[in-house]
Amino acid sequence: MKINYRGHTIEVCREKCLGGWELLYYNVFRISDGLECINDFEDSAEKVRDKIKQLKECVDEELAQKNPWKEPV
Repeated sequence: MKINYRGHTIEVCREKCLGGWELLYYNVFRISDGLECINDFEDSAEKVRDKIKQLKECVDEELAQKNPWKEPV
């Protein structure tokens, strides 16, 4: 599932890894310049929609910071 949220693209999907079991893959990109903010995976039973909700909260927290995504000043 892929959504746009507050200037970011959030993508979460569940796919099989090379070992044969399913993992939850997720990433967040900033739309304006394509900065990859988050790129990770986890071995969990968490639902895709729940992970998207969690990543929205993460984007909100970062945007509230003085220097979001720890960019060089």
